[in-house]
Amino acid sequence: MTPFLAVGGAAAVLGYLLTLVVRAGVKRVGAYAVPRDRKVHRAPTPTLGGIGVYLGFVAAFAVAALLPALRGTFEFSEVFGLLLGGLIVLLLGIADDRYELSPPAKLAGQIFAGGVLYLSGIQMSFFWLPVLGVISLSPDVSAILTILWIVLLTNAVNYIDGLDGLAAGLTAIAAAGLFFYSKLLPPIFLGPAPLAPVAAIALTGVCIGFLPLNFYPARIMLGDTGAMPLGFFLAGATISMIGRFNGPGAAGGRVALPLIFTPIVFLALPVANFVFVTVRRLLAGHALMKGRWDEHLHYRLLRLGHSQPQAVLVMWGWAALLSAGLVTAGRIPWGRFILAFAIGVGTVVLMTAAPRLRAPRRAGAAG
Repeated sequence: MTPFLAVGGAAAVLGYLLTLVVRAGVKRVGAYAVPRDRKVHRAPTPTLGGIGVYLGFVAAFAVAALLPALRGTFEFSEVFGLLLGGLIVLLLGIADDRYELSPPAKLAGQIFAGGVLYLSGIQMSFFWLPVLGVISLSPDVSAILTILWIVLLTNAVNYIDGLDGLAAGLTAIAAAGLFFYSKLLPPIFLGPAPLAPVAAIALTGVCIGFLPLNFYPARIMLGDTGAMPLGFFLAGATISMIGRFNGPGAAGGRVALPLIFTPIVFLALPVANFVFVTVRRLLAGHALMKGRWDEHLHYRLLRLGHSQPQAVLVMWGWAALLSAGLVTAGRIPWGRFILAFAIGVGTVVLMTAAPRLRAPRRAGAAG
């Protein structure tokens, strides 16, 4: 565990310092996010913070490569594919933040980056199901499913990036959950020198390092430059985690049934927001990648009466509850787990509904 903590700590420190450097450069070139109808911040804010996040992530991997306990991870092409694909998505985000790319252009770039990740070896190849055993996927189907998941998560995190600290915080929580979950799995699930825990702890650390500069009021914003790479790295980590499992009695099985659903739980909020917004836009006949700015779940919390920091904390609370629940499920007595989870749900529900619970008192006081 110590080498992983060293990587996470290095990612946090280096992510913070590199973001400071990036912020100074961004201010020098005048790259600011200007308030408009789709933005809730009230003053021009330096953007392109994703450059610092990406550099911090790469720096954390450089630290990991120096640690003897983790050096074996770098013998596989997966690391190169993750970093190169992330760079492609980073450049795509910079271009979008500066020049507002068309949705088809963004989608094409994301598919290209997903193809790089797939060719590096981070891919879904088999599903193991009870009774049926191992279901082998053809290369075409494997590529399609892998790239669809990458595009989904890349856009899901980008969609959720609407309030200061929201996307970085949710990514940190999801990545931390993935890390602890992967470390609790039997060694057979991940194989030798797995990439998933290294990527997850590096992503956790770099997001934690970025948050002091990004939480309300933000001193620098992620932009598409940062939100898309965060989603891309999460996709890579989740596929890598579920992509090395040897199913029971089946050599070469690569996706275990219990693991198929774990990424959905860890990433429930970004994915649910993506699905919710997409369905609404389809029903309304709007373009999928353009629509009303206030359709997203986090903006609905603002309309409910939460301030920006409160809305972010509520979303963090739900994400932390789901992640902690999945990590601890089955590892403590079920009676205690259900009690603790029920208390957690009740607490977060109260946090979510707090503005409405206070409203009658205000009305009474006014009368």
